[in-house]
Amino acid sequence: MTIGDGHDLRSSRFEGDEVLEACYDNEISLQRGDRGSAVRKVQQALIFLDFPVPEVGANGIFGGETELAVKSYQESRGLKVDGIIGSETIGSLDEEFFTGPPELSISPVTEPQLSEVPTPLFPESPVRSPRASPVGPVRAPEVPPLEIPRAPRVGVPAVKIPQPPEAPVAEPPILKTQAVPLEQKPVHVARPITPPLTRLPPTIDSQGRKFHTAGTWSGSSSSFEAEAGKSVRLEVSNLNVKESSITIKTNTGEAKESVLLPDILVNFEFSAMEEPFIWRFYIETDSEDSLIEWKLYSNWVPGKSR
Repeated sequence: MTIGDGHDLRSSRFEGDEVLEACYDNEISLQRGDRGSAVRKVQQALIFLDFPVPEVGANGIFGGETELAVKSYQESRGLKVDGIIGSETIGSLDEEFFTGPPELSISPVTEPQLSEVPTPLFPESPVRSPRASPVGPVRAPEVPPLEIPRAPRVGVPAVKIPQPPEAPVAEPPILKTQAVPLEQKPVHVARPITPPLTRLPPTIDSQGRKFHTAGTWSGSSSSFEAEAGKSVRLEVSNLNVKESSITIKTNTGEAKESVLLPDILVNFEFSAMEEPFIWRFYIETDSEDSLIEWKLYSNWVPGKSR
């Protein structure tokens, strides 16, 4: 039996993937312990639909976090909650990303050419009426326009009416206690400019760890150092428009990796044996154009009481 021979998935995200097509045809299913590109596509779709896989991200491994994200999606869509990617679940994901069939191109219809030989609508009568000799248009003789005589204007002499002499109007004296109003100019009142609000990161996370510091790095490799507590969480966000793979190593010997999708937060948690601890983080990405934003949370922050 050929795996995925149904080819029923219609979205560009899943169409043509043999494993996912086989899941839709009820030939196989994806569950905890599986791995591969099909698992990665499902993880990316769940993260896009706000069902995150915060610890590992879209790493292509169907682990406990991926199973929990699948169950959350199934419960929110009214599906059977079993944490398995079967026909019903992949069909629901496919419908959410299907944008419709491609538009059909309509070729212009060429009108048929008509015969150049005129075909009379009615048969001509065998008896033709006599034709009158052509007579040119008759023009009436031109009549010169008549000029209407205009009567001369008679001017009427202006009559002056004697006016009584104007009595001088005495201005009231200005008293010493009387204030003379000065000419006032309109005062321009400037509207106060409200500075834009700066969105600050949360100071304490769900595990009680305080915000320690933040920054950005670019390129394929970078590193930084921070004095923090035994339990730290590194919150990472991809500022580019395309996904990027990332690997983070520490001086404790821990190493974690994930795939960063645009504008999706991914958390990396690390622990040490003593406190305070001088942490050193070494970051590697798969692109020279990577632009990563990070925030560090710690259960111990220098200068702050626990």
